[in-house]
Amino acid sequence: SSGINAEWPLRPGKTLMFVFNGIVWVLGLVLFVVGIVVLVEGKNWNEIVDNKTVPVSVMLIVVGLIIAVVGFLGCFGAMKQSGNMLLAYSVILGLIIILQCVAGILAFIFSDESEEMIEESLSSFIKDYTGSDDVNTDHLFNVIMEEFECCGINGYTDWNTETNKLKWTQSNVPDSCCVEMDDTCGWDYFVEDGGEKVEINKEGCLAKTVTAVKDNMKLVYICALAFVVVEFIQIIFSCVLRKDAKGVLA
Repeated sequence: SSGINAEWPLRPGKTLMFVFNGIVWVLGLVLFVVGIVVLVEGKNWNEIVDNKTVPVSVMLIVVGLIIAVVGFLGCFGAMKQSGNMLLAYSVILGLIIILQCVAGILAFIFSDESEEMIEESLSSFIKDYTGSDDVNTDHLFNVIMEEFECCGINGYTDWNTETNKLKWTQSNVPDSCCVEMDDTCGWDYFVEDGGEKVEINKEGCLAKTVTAVKDNMKLVYICALAFVVVEFIQIIFSCVLRKDAKGVLA
């Protein structure tokens, strides 16, 4: 009876440690999976963002794995009520929070440069565009135009003014500009007597691509903030639990 009463004050702290560490563990696994997805899918965006998806994805994988491991160790430390383990857990979690803050600052700096980087990339794409899906940049530009229902950089007229006439017939727009895609649907679009013109997407891709990137960055910021809040609460609970468990052998 006395043993149960002595341990009772620790039970809420232990329970909260289990709950929050379970959340941290799950969030760490989510971050790990997101990193893998970015690594696999990000190859389509490397040409646009100057190959920055690889270091970002590796960072997500490493941090996610570390967070998942730390979450597991937090549960184990709470179960054993090990003072030394809880102290090490708090220190490691504090370092992770600092690293996440640094990563957040770098991501914020990157978001400020994203529009300029995307514009430079799209400009190089359209100047070298040949219309062949065998060319990586051509394929990527086609995917962007299909996905965002756009045409050109600032508008569909870019295909008549910004392309290299040695590589692209400037009277045409790519088939990926057409609202209903079909082979050669965009041919002779700028020819005055070219007959009835098909419906095309006329809005440029720059604004839509920048918006998509910034929206994704906002999602990253929200997730990062959620991680930091949960981890900070974890540090508080681990310190309280360690203080209450002074009499337990480490």
